[in-house]
Amino acid sequence: MKIFWPVFVMTLAMSLLVVLWSGREEVDSYQEMACAFENRDPLCLDSIAAWHEGLSAYDSILVATGDTLLSLKKLLWEYWNIEFAGAGEAAVARESILPLEVLKNRKSGCVGLSWLALMVSEKKQISLNAILLPGHMFLQYGCDGDSKCVNLEPNRQGFSYADEEYKEKYKSGPWTGFEFKPLSQKQVFGLAAFDMGNTYLNNDVHHALTWYRMAEEFFPDYPGIKANQTVAKSRL
Repeated sequence: MKIFWPVFVMTLAMSLLVVLWSGREEVDSYQEMACAFENRDPLCLDSIAAWHEGLSAYDSILVATGDTLLSLKKLLWEYWNIEFAGAGEAAVARESILPLEVLKNRKSGCVGLSWLALMVSEKKQISLNAILLPGHMFLQYGCDGDSKCVNLEPNRQGFSYADEEYKEKYKSGPWTGFEFKPLSQKQVFGLAAFDMGNTYLNNDVHHALTWYRMAEEFFPDYPGIKANQTVAKSRL
C-alpha cells in the first residue's frame, strides 16, 4: 500500500495529460510541454535559473559573434556543457529523455538534447528542426530560406554528418518513412513519450502502457508504438 498512492497519482496525471491534448492539431510550446511531461506547472521554466542564465549567455555570445548557429552550439555544449550520457540504457533513461532533467544533470541522449535545443530555438526564433532516423534523432539548422541545411549530431556536440553518412550508418533500419523529414511538435512529443514507455517496459508494464497511450495520441502512425504496446500487454 505504501507505493499505491504515488503510482496512482502519477498515472492519473499522465492520463489527464493525454485527454488534454488528444485530438488537437497543435499543442503547447516545447517549453510548456517540458514542464507538463514532468507533471509540473506549465510555466515551471520561470523558476529555473539555469534556463534563464543560459538564454542570457546565448544572447551575449550572439552579440559578440553575430553567428546564430555558433551561439546555439556554444550554449548547449560549452555553457551548459551537456555531455552524451553514453550508449545503451543510459542514453534512453528518463534523465536523458526529459529536457528539464537534461538541463539539471547536464547529460543526455539524442531525444532530450534535441528537445532542449528546440526549446531554445522556439524562444530565440532559430530555424531548427528535429529529424528522425531509425532509433535516433538529430537536429537540422537553417533549412528555412535559401541557406543550406546544417546537420547537428546531438550525441557528438553538434558534429555535422552529411545526409549520406547518416543513411549509411543507419542503413539496416528499421525505416518507417518518417526519416529525413522535419518532425512536428506532436511527433517529437510522441517519440519522447514512446521512449519513456520503453524505460518502464521491463519493470512497470502499467506505466509503460500509459506512456505508450500518450505516444499514440501524439504520433499515431509511428509503428514502434503499437509493436511495444503489444509486448507490454502480453506481460500483464
